[in-house]
Amino acid sequence: MTQIYVKLMHKGLKSHEHDKFSFETASNSTVRDLINELHEEYGEKFEVYLGDTKNRTLKRDTVVIVNGKNIVAHQGEQTRLSNGDLIVFMIAAVGG
Repeated sequence: MTQIYVKLMHKGLKSHEHDKFSFETASNSTVRDLINELHEEYGEKFEVYLGDTKNRTLKRDTVVIVNGKNIVAHQGEQTRLSNGDLIVFMIAAVGG
């Protein structure tokens, strides 16, 4: 098992719910695996990040950061997770 830390950030959460929490995932898990696991574990609370809940695809404005870098700078959803990683899910702010 791999222990990682997850932080969920969006306007529907109370401030104390933005705190990081530990989460165990299988060895050699990817961000895609984590998305599936978080949806299973947290259901509607996690669905704010999903555009399609059935296929568990991320919304266009969902940003996923692994250890301070956007997953697009890694291998996207196929980014491998390691023990101690911090993964942050957030909704991008847009406007003008």
